[in-house]
Amino acid sequence: MQFNAPLALVWVLSVPVLLWLWRLAATQRQIRIPSLIPFERLLKRPPHRRTHLVVNFLFWLQLAALLGITLTLMQPMLVRHGARTILIVLDTSASMAAKTQGTTALERAKRLVLGQLTRHALTDQCLVVTTAPVATLTLQPTSDVAALRRAVEELRPSDLGGTLATAARVGRSLLGHEPDETVVVTDEPAPSGLEKTRVRWMTVGESRPNAAIVGLDAQGPLCVPTDAHLLATVQNFSDRPAPVTLTAMQQGRRLTEERGTLEPGARQTFSLALPDDASGWIELALAASGDALEADNHAWVDVQRQVLMPLVIRSTRPAFRRTMASWLAACPTLHVMTEVPAGQGPFVTVTDREQDVPSSASAAMVFLPPQTPRPVLSHWVVSSDHPIGSYLAPVDVVAASLNLSPGLVTSGTVVVSGLVEGRKVPIVVAHEREGHRQVSMLFDPSRDNATPVLLTFFNSVKWLMGQGAAPVTGAPFLVAGFASGTVIVHRPDGVTQAVDTVDGTLRYDGTTAAGLYRVTQGSTERFVGVNFVDPLESNLLKRVSTWHQTEEPASTLPAPRRTTHPLTHWLVLVLLLLVVAEWWWYGAKGASPTRAPRAGARAPA
Repeated sequence: MQFNAPLALVWVLSVPVLLWLWRLAATQRQIRIPSLIPFERLLKRPPHRRTHLVVNFLFWLQLAALLGITLTLMQPMLVRHGARTILIVLDTSASMAAKTQGTTALERAKRLVLGQLTRHALTDQCLVVTTAPVATLTLQPTSDVAALRRAVEELRPSDLGGTLATAARVGRSLLGHEPDETVVVTDEPAPSGLEKTRVRWMTVGESRPNAAIVGLDAQGPLCVPTDAHLLATVQNFSDRPAPVTLTAMQQGRRLTEERGTLEPGARQTFSLALPDDASGWIELALAASGDALEADNHAWVDVQRQVLMPLVIRSTRPAFRRTMASWLAACPTLHVMTEVPAGQGPFVTVTDREQDVPSSASAAMVFLPPQTPRPVLSHWVVSSDHPIGSYLAPVDVVAASLNLSPGLVTSGTVVVSGLVEGRKVPIVVAHEREGHRQVSMLFDPSRDNATPVLLTFFNSVKWLMGQGAAPVTGAPFLVAGFASGTVIVHRPDGVTQAVDTVDGTLRYDGTTAAGLYRVTQGSTERFVGVNFVDPLESNLLKRVSTWHQTEEPASTLPAPRRTTHPLTHWLVLVLLLLVVAEWWWYGAKGASPTRAPRAGARAPA
């Protein structure tokens, strides 16, 4: 028996008190305290009177107490399976805001989730995980349907992309074991192979046409002061031609407009020339017939006409430095340097070795020349859906010292490729990730001065200078120029937040809504535009599933364990009640607790 249990400890501590009361009654005879010793009344009788056992209510109480003590010493336990755990993955990505007959996909998904919560058993533990951003509605699995209902009803779609596999993996990690059932509510199609799993797929979306801004670039004055314009890439996610209209606005004033018609599935880059007095944050709005999603129809870009990022040339080859200096001399507005500037300002690095790119660089142009330079005649094929391909002929014959080694660049968009001896090789590759842009040039610039080479170089410089024009949703942004303390962030969705700065610089991570963010501190005011650019979410016609069952096999997680509940403390409580009942029985019967003999029974000798 475990005497460290609370009830058992109380029982043991009460023994001295009961003995003291018994001694007090024996000496002063003022009160009468019955004995708690089992079978005490039977032991006091003379032997000649115990011809048979008197079975009465007291006998059964004492027998039950004896059995209870025996069971308590055995320390019994109740073993049963734990409550069922239900993992609900709710898609809250930007595509869930698409409307069908006036109702968004998220509203239909919320109704399905609420129906699932009401149909589960009262003991089921449910954990709801959202995909964009990945978060849980409750701190831990719960069976409180009312709390889950309130949390689900307050959900709103975010301007973020989401991955179902990531949300499910986070949910399983928080549960600590494989759930008994996983319910996925999304607008994505169900993947194959779910029949042998414990995953239940519920689709709420429909195929809808949509036109979206999938790329944006601001090219300010590079060599002449009248050269600012916007480059916007629009894609038609539809099986029909779509007429589109792009409008550039600033504070409600329309600056310029471009129109066009996109073929089914086509992607086209529009160039919008800006007026001479246009600078600062400019909104770009897309209008298309039959458009189902609003989040990808607006974008914001910062056009700076006077301030350009410094351009740092880093190389140990004198020929490379001379070539870059002669090329950049055509643009006197550029601030060319040979050392990394001090401070936290952005700058662009141009180098011929990738390891020479500093981590503080905002953008980089890396030349990868061949080991043995020699001119190679090739046909340059230019991709027109990237800003670097602007002003370049779609196909041109160029003699340049190309680096034909395979596997030099493994990721990015091939802007310019070359046909060499029947083989297609990359020449210019653009890569952008988390706000950092990089252009890889697979040729030797010190030996190539052809017109396509120069145009590719300056277009790449323009694209790199335009980096950081606006962050995308889900990525943090930095704003400097404040005093140390707290600033107020006014979000485009109407929410206001107070955030502390570090050395006068604000880092804001909650970019879940696209739009213009206003940051204030006293009389200081700054604006930051955040764009939603995600072709995967914008493609409502052919949704692609982000569920990958193989990423987290069920065998890697332990199965739900059985739970054990000790019964010792309950038995101690029952014994205490039996003792109290015996005590009361003695007090009620006085000196004769036994019942009178039944009629016809033989009197004891």
